[in-house]
Amino acid sequence: MDKSNNRLNLYLAPLEGVTDSIYRNTFLKYYGGVGKVYTPFISPNSTFKFTTREFKDIDSEKNDVSLTVPQLLTNNPEHLLWAAAEIASLGFGEINLNLGCPSGTVVAKKKGSGLLYYPEELDKFLYSIYSGLDEACSRKNAKTPAISIKTRLGKVEPEEFYEILDIYNKYPVHELTIHPRIQTDFYKEPLRMEFFDYAISHAKANLVFNGELNTTADILSIEEKYDIVNAVMLGRGLISNPELAIWYNNGTLPDKIDMAKFKDFHNSLLEQYISVLSGEKPVLHRMKEFWVYWQKNFPNQEKQIKKLRKSNKLMEYKDYANILLTSGGL
Repeated sequence: MDKSNNRLNLYLAPLEGVTDSIYRNTFLKYYGGVGKVYTPFISPNSTFKFTTREFKDIDSEKNDVSLTVPQLLTNNPEHLLWAAAEIASLGFGEINLNLGCPSGTVVAKKKGSGLLYYPEELDKFLYSIYSGLDEACSRKNAKTPAISIKTRLGKVEPEEFYEILDIYNKYPVHELTIHPRIQTDFYKEPLRMEFFDYAISHAKANLVFNGELNTTADILSIEEKYDIVNAVMLGRGLISNPELAIWYNNGTLPDKIDMAKFKDFHNSLLEQYISVLSGEKPVLHRMKEFWVYWQKNFPNQEKQIKKLRKSNKLMEYKDYANILLTSGGL
């Protein structure tokens, strides 16, 4: 997408257990304002098959392939090339490589940000992908998709990023999304912005910024500081406030979400999960996960949110949620 009127393009980040196809489609229906939505990572393996859950999340009949970017997590080029070709055959035009996940179980397998600690292996991995993608896709009579990367700075020390960026610069990376933390920072330590500054002057790929963008002012700060940044990826901030992208695009700074629209959004999600998940517990688990983020909109309703999060029956949950959504939040 082209950057116009000095406005940044906005992307919805992938969050495991949150941004599945139901959430993404419902978000786009009620809110939108983003140019891309990323799927939570899919981990291709030696079975060379997608699980039922994985396929549902990239089913071209359930996704807008012009907006949706499937994300892959693996350190095996053969597995990735198979998955990329299969996904391309469904009509998707871009695939994102996850080199940023900080999860301990992922990192222990040298995947996600764990692979960053092994620059020679990272280089060989990327070489195999970019050199083999055309052939893999041709076997499926599919158009070769663009390959973008989401990365952290490194695993143990941020200075690892210098060598990592040199490796990225060797390949035709479609977009490079940088979360300026190392793996061991997880999401708690401050952003290491000086390394994003380094990328600004040294990266060959178009850059996307990701990290702690929770308000319109946060997005504007990136827009104002970095002229050449094309886009930002919004995760927890956009999940917490689904109107955030609209506010930014409209140039407005409201201090309260539209609670009537949010209630409709919530109820639509709830009904869809009831229809596709088996039993009350999976539905409750999924909806309560959203409230980890949504509760920020209800700062004076701690007791009611606590009751909602302790509810064991769907009817209880509905009652508590209705009280919250009709009382209003911020």
